[in-house]
Amino acid sequence: MHVIWQNLPVILDGLRLTIQYAIVAIVLMVIIGLIAALMRLSRFSVLRWISSAYVEIFRSTPLLVQLFFIVLGLPAILPVNDWFGQLMYPILAAAFTLSLNEGAYVTEIVRAGILGVDRGQKEAAASIGMNGIQTMIHIVLPQAFKRMIPPLVNQAAQTVKDTSLLAPVGIIELVYKGEIVIAATFESFKIWGLIAILYFIIIFSVSKCASYLERRLQVDKR
Repeated sequence: MHVIWQNLPVILDGLRLTIQYAIVAIVLMVIIGLIAALMRLSRFSVLRWISSAYVEIFRSTPLLVQLFFIVLGLPAILPVNDWFGQLMYPILAAAFTLSLNEGAYVTEIVRAGILGVDRGQKEAAASIGMNGIQTMIHIVLPQAFKRMIPPLVNQAAQTVKDTSLLAPVGIIELVYKGEIVIAATFESFKIWGLIAILYFIIIFSVSKCASYLERRLQVDKR
């Protein structure tokens, strides 16, 4: 226990960074997923093609490969380090890559939620003079959101877990800090156990918040 208490500040600093990356990625993945889902449902074939290509590319390749390609590979062909700074680019690129990967899954969640809204709701909105944008904002999305809560929470939990893949590309977070402590103390069992507990606490808390939201919004699980 002495090793854990002695190195707890380092581990908690990694936890703070992990939570920050996860929050940024979750917010961005919802925005990206919503935009891509609306593009997939657009009447314009070009938008549908772009969205479909994005979803297929990011769902069909491993996140770790995407991180290596964008964070470490892209600077070899483009002066991105000069554009964003050598210290900032890896962090920005890793967070954005994580968001793009998770956003591809959110796209399908949002699209399914929108398609799940009864067509009669849209026809009723049109009958009282609402245009397509008003119908989507005021009628379709609020109802679709209730259906999307469980899968979105699952994806948010997956996002938290996927932040652990940032360590191999040199991004400092919980796993990265854990590896530093293990290298100095050789107490891998205790440190990995602590890291696992911290991940469990975060994800369990997210799940409980989702259950509360479901009850408040009276989501129909049938």
